[in-house]
Amino acid sequence: MNQNRIQAYINLIQQLLNSPTERKDKILATNQKLLDKGLLQTIIMMAQTSAEKGNEEAQELLLTFAVELSEKLDISITENTSATATPLEYLEFLTQVLQATHESKNNPQIIHPILQENLNKLDQGLVETLQTWATSTLVEIKPEEAHSIAADIVNFSNQIQEFTLGDKADNLEIAITGYKTALTLYNNASKTHNWVSIINNLGTAYLNRIYGDKSVNIEQVIEIYQSALKLIDREDIPQDWARIQSNLGNAYSHRIEGDKAKNIEQSIIAYERALEIITQENFPQQWATIQNNLANTYLTRITGKVGDNIELAINAYQKALQMIDREKNSLDWAVTQSNLGNAYLNRMTENVEKNIEQAITAYQQALKIINRENKPYQWANIQKNLGIAYLNRFIGQKSKNIELAITAYQQALTEITPIDSLLDWVIISINLGTAYLHRDTAEIIENIELSIVVYQQVLQVINPEKFALWWGIIQKNLGDAYSYKVRENKVIENIENIADFYQNIELAITAYQQALNIFTVESFPLECLQIYRKLGDLGFQNENWQLAIESYQIAIKLLETTQSLANTEISYKEMLAESIYMYGNIVECYVKIEEYEQALEYVEASRSRRLVELMMINDIYKNEEKPAEVEEYYDLQQQINQLNFDTTRINKPITVGSRFSIKEIKSENQEKIALLKEKQQKIWQKIWNSDRVLAEQLQVTYLSFSEIQQLVKDKQTAIIDFYSTRNNTYIFLLNQQQLTVHICQGEGIDKLQTWIHDNWLKLHAENSSEWQNQMEAFLSELSEKLEFNQLIKQLNEIKELIIIPHLYLHQIPYVALPVTREKETKYLCDYFRLRILPSCQILNYCSERTLINNPRKIGIVETPITNKFYTRYECETLANMYLISPQKRLQYSQAKINNYHNFIQQVQVLHSSHISQVNLVNPLSSKLKLFDGDIVLSKVFAWRLPELFDVFLSSCEINLNQTKISDDILTFASAFISAGARHIISSLWLVEDLATALFCIFYYQHRQKYSCSEALKKAQNQLRYLTGTQLSSYRKQLEGYLEQYMKQENSEKIQQKKELLSWFCQQSLPFTHPYYWAGFISQGIS
Repeated sequence: MNQNRIQAYINLIQQLLNSPTERKDKILATNQKLLDKGLLQTIIMMAQTSAEKGNEEAQELLLTFAVELSEKLDISITENTSATATPLEYLEFLTQVLQATHESKNNPQIIHPILQENLNKLDQGLVETLQTWATSTLVEIKPEEAHSIAADIVNFSNQIQEFTLGDKADNLEIAITGYKTALTLYNNASKTHNWVSIINNLGTAYLNRIYGDKSVNIEQVIEIYQSALKLIDREDIPQDWARIQSNLGNAYSHRIEGDKAKNIEQSIIAYERALEIITQENFPQQWATIQNNLANTYLTRITGKVGDNIELAINAYQKALQMIDREKNSLDWAVTQSNLGNAYLNRMTENVEKNIEQAITAYQQALKIINRENKPYQWANIQKNLGIAYLNRFIGQKSKNIELAITAYQQALTEITPIDSLLDWVIISINLGTAYLHRDTAEIIENIELSIVVYQQVLQVINPEKFALWWGIIQKNLGDAYSYKVRENKVIENIENIADFYQNIELAITAYQQALNIFTVESFPLECLQIYRKLGDLGFQNENWQLAIESYQIAIKLLETTQSLANTEISYKEMLAESIYMYGNIVECYVKIEEYEQALEYVEASRSRRLVELMMINDIYKNEEKPAEVEEYYDLQQQINQLNFDTTRINKPITVGSRFSIKEIKSENQEKIALLKEKQQKIWQKIWNSDRVLAEQLQVTYLSFSEIQQLVKDKQTAIIDFYSTRNNTYIFLLNQQQLTVHICQGEGIDKLQTWIHDNWLKLHAENSSEWQNQMEAFLSELSEKLEFNQLIKQLNEIKELIIIPHLYLHQIPYVALPVTREKETKYLCDYFRLRILPSCQILNYCSERTLINNPRKIGIVETPITNKFYTRYECETLANMYLISPQKRLQYSQAKINNYHNFIQQVQVLHSSHISQVNLVNPLSSKLKLFDGDIVLSKVFAWRLPELFDVFLSSCEINLNQTKISDDILTFASAFISAGARHIISSLWLVEDLATALFCIFYYQHRQKYSCSEALKKAQNQLRYLTGTQLSSYRKQLEGYLEQYMKQENSEKIQQKKELLSWFCQQSLPFTHPYYWAGFISQGIS
C-alpha cells in the first residue's frame, strides 16, 4: 500500500473524529476516492490502537465508522480482504509477534514458532496491515515509545527475512515494509548505527527481492547505499561504512543495467574499500565473507588477463578459508570450498593436472557438509562441477574417470530438472552426453546411442533462440556422435544396413552445419575451427574430397588467424598439435583429384610457421627492444584478444556456465573489434613497406603456385619439394614447364619419418661412431625408399636442384644419396648442384633481396674451440686469400657479444668460426659461444642485417634440428636468413676438424670464380678426391699451427691430432667417406 495513501486515510479519519456528526456525510462525499478496503483496514487498526491506549470514546467512534463504511462498501467487517485472514486477525497476529519480539529480546526460538503457526498470515495482507498500523500508531505515541516499537519492527523484519518457511517472496516484502517503516523514525542526519543497520538490511532485502523487476530492484539497492554513503562519515562509524561498501559490492556484482565490465570493477572497488576497515584481525568472519565475495567477482571479471583474475580469486578464496570456522560456519566453509573448486577448474596455469586434482579435492571437501538432504540444489551443482573435473581429469584411468563423471552427472540430475533450473539441467545433460560419447567400454555403439538420446532430449526442451549457445553446442556434439557411429560402423566388416551408414554421415554433416549457424567465423573463431576441422575429417575419411577440401580450407585459415588467441606457447602448441594434420589431409585430397598446383600451395603453407609463432609469443623480443610499430601492433592485438575473451572461452563451454549471451557479445564487441583490426592492418602495412620479413612474421602471407614456379630461374633448375602425410610421402617436382608428383606409397610419417628418426638422428645421438659406420648403408636404403632412381629420370636436362625437405628429412645429406642413372651408381652431387632450403617462402625472401655483386666487405670471427685446433689455420688462410685486414677480424678476446653484433652489420660476407651449442628440446635457446658469453638463437631472429650477403657458419651441428609438430626449422642458418642474409653455408653434424678447415678453404677458393652452389659442389668434390700425397704437402704447415696450441694441459690431444694427420696422409683418399664432406649444405640463392 502506498505510504501517501495511508497518510491520506489517517488524515480523513482524524477529520471525521474532529468534525460534528452532521458534517460526516459531506466529508465522505468529498473524499469518495479514499472509500475502499484500505480505509476500512486503517479505521479498524486505529480503533485497536485507541483501545490499547484506553481511549474507549475514540474506539467506539472508529468502530461505528467501520460498520457504516463496511455497509456502504458491502464488505463484512470480519471479511478476509486477502482471502487468508481478516483485518482484525492480521492486526492481532502483528501485535502478538511484535510483543513476542520485544519480550524475548529478539529470540528466534520464540518468534519462529509463532510465524510457523500463522503461515496463512505471511502475505500481502500483513504487508498492508504493518504499513497502515505502523503509520497510524507511531505518529500518535511518544518518541521514546515509537523508537522502541520501531526497533521491534526492525528485529521482526530481520527474523522474517531469515525465516525459511512460507512464501519467500512475501516474507521479503514484509521485511522491506518493516525496514522502510522504521526508517521514518530515524532522521538521516543522525547517522546512527541503528539507521545504518536498517539501511544495510533494506538493501539486502531488495537485492534478494522476488517481486518486481530484478534490474529495477538492484538499481534501488545501489541508490539506497550510495545515498547512505553521502550522509555518513567513514571516520565516525567506520564499521558501518564498511558494511555498506561491502553490500554495495554485492549489488554491483549482481547489477544488470549498465556496462558489465564497469559494474564488476565497481564491485571490486567497493569490496576493497570495505577491507580497509574490516581486517582479518578485527573482524575475521566479516573479512572472510568479503574475501569470498571478492573472489566470486574476480572469477567473473572481464577486464585484465583472465589467468591473473583467476589467480586473484583463488588467493581470496584461500584467505577466506583461513578464517571460516568449519564447525561453527560449516555451510559458509563448504560453499567457499565449492567456489575454490570452480576457480581451480578454470585455472589457466601450465600444470593442468594439478589444478584439476585440486578442484576435485575442493568439491569433495564441500560435499562433506553439503548433502542431498540439507542443501539439495547446491549439492547437485557441486556434483555437476565434480563431473566436469572427472571428465577432464588426467591422473588415473581415463575409463574410471569417465565413469565417475557419469555417476556425478546422474546424481546431479536427480535434483536439477528443466522445471527447477533449465540452464543447469541443459549443461549437465550436455556433459552427460559427452561422457557417454567418450566412454571406454565394449558397448561403443550403445554408448554413442545414449549420448544421441540425451542430446535429442535437450533439443526437445530448449528454445533455439533463447538458448542459442547451448543449442549450437548440442548440434556440434551430435555431429561428433554421428561421426563416431560412422567410424565404428566402418570397422565392422559387414554393415547390415548400408543406408544407415550413409544416413549417419548426412546426419553428422547436418548437425555440424546447424552448429555453424551459431558458431560463426566472426564471433566464435576457435569453435568454428574445430567444427570445420571435423567436417573436413568426415569428408576425408569417407572420400568426399570436395567436402574435405572446402572444410579444411576454412579451418586452416582459422588456424592461421586465431593463433594470437592462444594465451601461452603451450596452448598454441596444443592447438597446432590438434590441427596440423589438416595440411597433410588437404594435400592428399588435392592429389586425389589431381589438382597438384593447389596441393603444392598447401604444402608450402604448412612450412616454416614457427617464425609467426615466435612473434606471437614475443620470444624474439624477450631481451631486445621491440620496434615501436611492433609494440603498437601487439597492443592492438591484446585489446582484440580481450574483447574476444567471452567468445573464445566457449572452447570450454561446459566448465562453468557463461553469464553472457551471444547477442550481448556480438552487440558489445564486434564493432570495437572491427575498428581495432582496421587500425592494426594499417600498422601492418606500414611495417610491410619497410620490413617484409618482419611483417610476414606478424601475419602469414603464402605464395601462390605461380609465385613458387617463378623461383625456378632457368630451364636447368628444378625444385624437389618433399611432404610426408601419415601414410605416404609426396615428392613434388617443379621446373619451368611443369609440375609432377611422385608418391612413395606407404612411406609416410608413421613409417619413413619414424625410421629416419630411429636410424639416423637417434643413432647419431647415442652412438656417433656406429652412426658414421652405418651412414652409407642408411643413405642407400633411404634413396630406395624415396625412389630416387625413378625420380631422376625426369631430370635429364636439370643441372641444379633446390630441395625442400620435410620433418626429419631436413637432417639428410642429399649430396651423398646414391642414385643410378644409365646403370651407373653415383652420388646425387655428381649429377647436380644442390641447395637445401626450409621452404619456398625462405627462398623467396632471399631472391627478393637486393643482389650484391662482388661483395668485398669480408669479415672473419674466430674464437678458441675445444678440440678444433685447425680453426686458426682455416681463418689465417682465408685472411691471406682475401687480404682481410686485422680490423675485419674478431679474434679470441675481441669476439665479444656487442662487438659481434656491431661487426656483422659492417660486412657483406661473414665467416664465423666458433662453437655452437644446440638445444634440441628448446631450439630458441641454442647458443653461439663467444669470448664473453653466448648469443641465443632467438636474439638472431630479431636482428636485421640488410647488407649481409653470404654467411659461412663453420661450427658444429649448426643446422641440426628436430621437427616434431610442425615443419619449422629453428637453426642459426634460418635465423641469419631471416635477418637478411642471401646465402648460408652450414653443417648438419660435427665434421672432423681438419676436414672442416680444408673444406672452408676450398669453398672460398672456388667462390672467387663460381656461384655459391657450384663452389660448394667443387669444394666437396675436391675434399672427396684429395689424396694422401696431396695432403702431405700441407702437413708441415698444419703441424706448425698445431704446435701453436701446444700446452701442458692439451699436449696429449695435440699429439693425437698429429697422429691422425699422419694417418690421413698415408691414405689414398682420406676424406672420401661422406662423413667428411656431405654434412655441408648450401641455403639461399645460388
